[in-house]
Amino acid sequence: MAKKDKLQPLQVFQYLPGTNCKKCGFLTCFAFAFALIGREKRPEDCPDLLTEQYISALDFLNGHFGGDFSVEKTGLLIDEEKCCGCGDCVAVCDKCQGTVMFGSGIVIPRNVPPVLKIVDGRVRVVEWESCKRCMDPPEYCRVCEERCPFGALELVR
Repeated sequence: MAKKDKLQPLQVFQYLPGTNCKKCGFLTCFAFAFALIGREKRPEDCPDLLTEQYISALDFLNGHFGGDFSVEKTGLLIDEEKCCGCGDCVAVCDKCQGTVMFGSGIVIPRNVPPVLKIVDGRVRVVEWESCKRCMDPPEYCRVCEERCPFGALELVR
């Protein structure tokens, strides 16, 4: 099973009305496209998409951004239907989160609890604060998403 291609903001924008009507709460349709990608908004939050003229665009966008997604503090989406519980993401996250790299090449070991765990055959986030994305300043690590062979994980923020 191949990973789902991620839509870029300009690709999402092409499915939006382009009226910049501000009814969604954003100044432009392009800003709304970013909000869809970040799961801050849903396609139905654009009133113009609900009209007959844009029904096919709404269906397409719902296919990518609809449904009941839960974006946690780390910005991680888990698609439970795609997760087979293989544990690849858990292993690579454990290895990666155990160290912090600095610009000069210095590696400092971290002793923190694991971020991810396989529970009932599906990946779960068990310790948000251990994620490098929660550090101050945050390190935008993506190894769990990149390692998942089924595209079940997606970092959106």
